[in-house]
Amino acid sequence: MTGPEEAIETARERAAQRQARAGDIGDEPAGLEASITAERPSLELLSEWSVIEVDSSDIYSTRRAGAPITALKHLLLRLLGQYHRQLEARQTRFNIALLSHFRDLEERVARLESQAQRPETPSRPAPGD
Repeated sequence: MTGPEEAIETARERAAQRQARAGDIGDEPAGLEASITAERPSLELLSEWSVIEVDSSDIYSTRRAGAPITALKHLLLRLLGQYHRQLEARQTRFNIALLSHFRDLEERVARLESQAQRPETPSRPAPGD
């Protein structure tokens, strides 16, 4: 018989194995870990995060009799597929638009900072002054 603590640990180990098989674990941390460990995520990483992709292999249950619950979750995912795809598409469009806006703001701030750091040339007095 498996206790709740053992079931959670087993589920975490299985998820880690699944990620390792999928090639998600590399030299650099990914996902939430990268946002916590890195001071500032790169634009490439932010672009990757902005696109929402649901992986149906992440659906599982840690309960003792979890197989029927997991099957039910997969059925619900299939029945609500159109709704989820539309929702994911709208959220992805919003995320990409927001990322584009932030990128434009960063470029504008960099341009303004470079202008502020440049020494201003003294203006010449107008002739006859």
